[in-house]
Amino acid sequence: DAPTAELLLRYVQQVHKLNGVLDACVFDASSGRSVAHAGSAPDADLLGSVGSGLLASLTRAALRLALTAELPEAAVTLDARHLVLRPVPRHPGLMLQAVLDKQHANLTLARLQIQRLDELFDEAAGA
Repeated sequence: DAPTAELLLRYVQQVHKLNGVLDACVFDASSGRSVAHAGSAPDADLLGSVGSGLLASLTRAALRLALTAELPEAAVTLDARHLVLRPVPRHPGLMLQAVLDKQHANLTLARLQIQRLDELFDEAAGA
């Protein structure tokens, strides 16, 4: 629906404004389809698809290790980028993936700032 789409777009735009964030995408965990996107590259569909694949691998690993059956939250460090993957609050089945520039982002701080943005969903639920 339109209010949910606007809220998700506002969410990814706020994530994208954080220091060092290059792209942010909310995607459907099962299909990888992008629901909201902010940033330039890669495009929203590719970001959602990659996020879905990463999520599937993390979920399989967690289940094999008998850790959890819930959608995982993860931070991955690559050569020049960090990836943050986490469930979207109050929206079962939706995930956020943020791509951060490793030289300009503090991964720990970015994760805390993204977590603080959960308040957007609390405010919307209370409205």
